[in-house]
Amino acid sequence: MASSEPAIQGSLFAAEEAPEEDLKQDFDAVKPRRRSHPGSKPLASKEHIAAADSSNELPPWHHHSLVDPAALPPMLRHYVELKAAHPERILLYRLGDFFECFFEDALLANQLLELTLTGKEGGKAHGRIPMAGIPHHAAERYCSELVRRGYGVALCDQVETTAAKGALLRREITRVLTPGTLLEEGLLAARRNNWLAAVVLENERWGLAVADVSTGEFQVYEREGLAELLQELTQLQAAELLLPGLEHGQANPLPPWCPPFLSLTPQLRTPFESSHASRCLKQRYGVQSLEGLGLTAIPLALRAAGGLITYLDASQPGSTLPLGRPVTVFAGDALVIDQQSRRNLELTATQRDGQFQGSLLWALDRTHTAMGARALRRWLEAPLLNQTAIKWRQEAVAEFVAARPLRQAVRRLLRPMADLERLAGRCAAGHANGRDLVALADSLERMPLLSSLLENCRAEPLQALLQPRPTLAALAELLRYQLLDNPALSLTEGGLIHDGVDEQLDDLRNRLDEQENWLAQVEKREQQASGNTNLKLQFHRSFGYFLAVTRAKASQVPEHWIRRQTLSNEERFFTPELKEREGRILQLKARSQQREYDLFCKLRHQVGEAAAEIRAAAKAVAELDVFAGLAELAATQGYCQPEIVTGCCLEIQEGRHPVVEQLLTDKSFVPNSIALGEQINLIVLTGPNASGKSCYIRQTGVLQLMAQMGSWIPARSARLGLVDRLFTRVGAVDDLASGQSTFMVEMAETANILQHASSKSLVLLDEIGRGTATFDGLSIAWAVAEHLAIHIAANCIFATHYHELNALADTCTNVQNFQVAVLEKENELEFLHKVVPGGASRSYGIEAARLAGVPAAVVERARQVLKNIENKQFQTI
Repeated sequence: MASSEPAIQGSLFAAEEAPEEDLKQDFDAVKPRRRSHPGSKPLASKEHIAAADSSNELPPWHHHSLVDPAALPPMLRHYVELKAAHPERILLYRLGDFFECFFEDALLANQLLELTLTGKEGGKAHGRIPMAGIPHHAAERYCSELVRRGYGVALCDQVETTAAKGALLRREITRVLTPGTLLEEGLLAARRNNWLAAVVLENERWGLAVADVSTGEFQVYEREGLAELLQELTQLQAAELLLPGLEHGQANPLPPWCPPFLSLTPQLRTPFESSHASRCLKQRYGVQSLEGLGLTAIPLALRAAGGLITYLDASQPGSTLPLGRPVTVFAGDALVIDQQSRRNLELTATQRDGQFQGSLLWALDRTHTAMGARALRRWLEAPLLNQTAIKWRQEAVAEFVAARPLRQAVRRLLRPMADLERLAGRCAAGHANGRDLVALADSLERMPLLSSLLENCRAEPLQALLQPRPTLAALAELLRYQLLDNPALSLTEGGLIHDGVDEQLDDLRNRLDEQENWLAQVEKREQQASGNTNLKLQFHRSFGYFLAVTRAKASQVPEHWIRRQTLSNEERFFTPELKEREGRILQLKARSQQREYDLFCKLRHQVGEAAAEIRAAAKAVAELDVFAGLAELAATQGYCQPEIVTGCCLEIQEGRHPVVEQLLTDKSFVPNSIALGEQINLIVLTGPNASGKSCYIRQTGVLQLMAQMGSWIPARSARLGLVDRLFTRVGAVDDLASGQSTFMVEMAETANILQHASSKSLVLLDEIGRGTATFDGLSIAWAVAEHLAIHIAANCIFATHYHELNALADTCTNVQNFQVAVLEKENELEFLHKVVPGGASRSYGIEAARLAGVPAAVVERARQVLKNIENKQFQTI
C-alpha cells in the first residue's frame, strides 16, 4: 500500500477521534441532531424548498443534471461528474473535516437526517447551490441511518494529503455503502448474517446467489418455481436484491416473488450474461474452468454469482472483498418450512409485534460470540434431513452436558472472543483499525487454550479445534509484538506501533524526544527570563507552539516575544527561535506518523492474506459456541436427547414448549405427551378456547424442529423420525394488500399444504373452516382432515371446535381423538392445560369470554341466547 494513502483507506470513516465535546453529545441514530456549518448561511426557508420540490419548473440548483458543469467551480464540477456515475446513491464528498453533499442529495439529507441546509457558491450562472454536510468523525452514524432506510451511499474521500500547486486535492470514490455490502461493525447486526442476493430468472426457473461479504459466506441455488424462490429469499431475509434488466433511477415495483422487506437494486444485464459471469468468476478464484467450482451444471446460478461478484467489485474500488468459494445448496438438504409456518412457530421473531424476545431463537440462544449466534440462527432456519449429521451434533452437545466443568471452562474462554469472521473481512478489505487487530490477536491466542481443554473429548465435531494452526499462532504473536496494547483509534496520528519494531521509526521517535527535551528547556528558560513560573509552552493545531501567560503578566514579557493571540484571560506569544524549530518538529511528527501508518497497513495486509484460515478457525469456534450453548440450555432447563429413528414416528413424553416455559414466572408449565406413527398419524384435538390447543400444536412443531437441528429438547423422553416438510396453519388475518379475506387466506394456506405435504411431513392445523358459515366450515374441515388421514397419511394434529369431527375416528382407523381437559365448578371453568384421550363435547366459549373480562351482563345474556338456540327457540332470542 502506498505510503501517501490517507487514513480513510484504512478506516472507513474517522481519520481522527471526535472532539471531546462532540463525544459528549447524545446522538440518536434514528433522529440525528442538527448541525450548522461554521460560517454558512441558510440557503432557503422550508417553505421555499417545499415549493421548489413541488413545482414543475425546478430551480437550476435543485438537481445536478439540470446544471451546466462547465459553468461550475472545479470542485462542484468534479462532484457533478462523480454523481453522474452514481445517480442512485447519495454522494458524500470530503471537504476538510466534513463530508458534504450538494444539489438533490443535500435536500434529501436535509429531510432524512434533519441536517441544516446551507449553500455554496456555484458561479454566476447558478448562484448558491444547496449544501448539507456531516462531520467526518460522525459519518458512520449518519450513513447507518441512510442505509437503514434503504439508500446507497458513495463516499468520495481525499486520496492525497498535499495538492499540486494550483490544483485541487485529488479525491476519489473509496467506498460504496449499500444494505448488502456492509463491512463496518457499527452498521451490521452482530448476531445475524447480512445477505446480498442476486437473481436470474428464465420463465419459472431461477438461479440465486447470496453472499455475506462481512463473513465471506457465498451460496448458490438453482431450482424451479417462483414460490420456492420467495421461500428462500424470505428465509434468508436478504438485505439487498440485485435484479438485472430493471431501469436505474425509476420506481421499479417489487416482483410478486420478492419479500416486501427487500431493498431492490436494478442492474444492467451485461454482468449477468454467461460469458461475462464466467470470466468474472474465473478471475476471482484463479481457475481455468468452472467445473472446480461446481457451477457448470447450474447455469442460472452461475450467471447470478458472476453478476453479484461484479457488483461487489464496483462497491469496493481498489480492493477485493474476500469471499469463500460458492457452496451449492440443493433441494432436500434441509427441512422445508414455509414462511407462514415460520411466523406461526415464531422462529426468530414474535408473531404479534416482531420482537426477538419471545421467539424460539431467543429461548435457545446461549451463545457467547457473534459468530456462534449467527451459526445457531442458520441451524434453526435450516434444520437437517441427514440422520447421521443430526446425531453428530447431538454427540457434541451430550459431551458438554455430561461434563459441567469442561462446559463452563469453554464458555469462559468464549465469552470475550471477538467476531473473527468479520474482523478477517475488514482486514482483507483494508478497513480494520488498530483495536480491531488487537482484538483479533486476543481471540487467536485463545485458540490453543480451547484446544487444550478439548484434548480428551471424543465427539467428532469437537476435533475440528484440535487441528494445529501454526500460521495463526505466529500471526497472533506478530500482532502482539508490533501493536500497542491500547492503540489509538486514529490511524494517522501515531500511537499504534511498539518501540523496537522498526529502526526508522525508532530513529524518528528518538529525534522527536530530543525536540521535546529542547521544548522543555525552552519553557524553563523563558520562565526564568520572564520571572513567571506559571508560564506554559503549549501547542495548537492552527497556531503551532506558543507561550501562554495571564493577561495580568502580559506587560512583563521579554521584548523578543511576539504576540500571537489575545484571549479573555490569556495572552499567547511566540519567539523566532520557537517558530524556526516548530517546522522541524512538525516535519518529524508527520514522518513518524506516516511511518507508523505504513507499518500498520503492512501488518493489516498480512492479516488479510490469512483471512481464509482465520475464517476456517472462526467456523470451528462458532460451532463450539453453539454446542456449548445448547448444552448449557439442556443441562439447566432439564432437556433430553431425542432418539432419531427411521420411519414415521413422533413420540414425545411430557414435552414442554421452550419459549412459554421460560416466559412463565408465576406457575409451572404443564407438560403433555404425543404419540403418532404407523398406527395413528392424525389426532383430532378439541377443547375450549384459551385452553392450550394452539400451544400444544406449536410445541409439537418446535420440538420436531429442535430435534432436527441437533438440539436436545424439553421433554422427559422422545423418539422422532425425520420429516421433510413442516406445515402449520394457526390463526389467520385479512390480507388487505391483495384484497383477500380471512377465509380466503385460510383456504390458500390449506391448499398449499394439501398440494405439497407428503407422508414424511408434519402438518399442524388449527381451526380449519372457521372463517365461513358453520356447516360449510364443518364440511371443509372434515374433508381436509379425511384427505390428510387417508390420502397423504402425514403425521398431523388437527385442532378444531367442530366436535362432529370426533366421528372421523369411527371411520378412519389411523385417527384418534384427544381433548384439552377442563374442570367445571358451578358456572366456573378451570383450564387444566392437559391433553387427554377423548373428544370434547363443548367449546366453553362463553366461559372463555368471561375469563377474558367481557362484562357480566353480556356473558349472562350470551348464556340465555345459547340456551334458546340449543332448544331451537329462535323466536325467543
